[in-house]
Amino acid sequence: MKALVLIVVAALLVAAGVGGSYWYSQKNPPVVEQSKPLFYPLERFVISVDSPQHSRYLVLELTLVSHDQLVLAMLQDAAPLLRNTLVQHFSNSNHVDVKTGFKDIPQVQQQLLEKFNLTLRQHKFSHQIEQVLVTNVFIQ
Repeated sequence: MKALVLIVVAALLVAAGVGGSYWYSQKNPPVVEQSKPLFYPLERFVISVDSPQHSRYLVLELTLVSHDQLVLAMLQDAAPLLRNTLVQHFSNSNHVDVKTGFKDIPQVQQQLLEKFNLTLRQHKFSHQIEQVLVTNVFIQ
């Protein structure tokens, strides 16, 4: 009889442990960090730039990089704000400034990254972009 009580108590303790573990894992799902980067391409961006003789344009294609799936989901909502940031950044540029600026693409990427992350913070987005890639640029 004593052995039967011990077996029932042991079985209840094991069941409680398994149940508690399951409940805790559902309440606090494990954070899985993506090992390879995730990419979010923005729509092609076209803006006119000042030039005394001709109409000139900047055509820019960017891809945003993160290792967090939540950032990619957030970027769909934030895309109009980021495009607005591009307009503000390039709106007062002239053709010569744009051509000169794009001779140092890493610097342009860093400037845009800082501007994008500032815009996201100002609009209460909790995630940040890790990197901005210039995937295509055409200056006419």
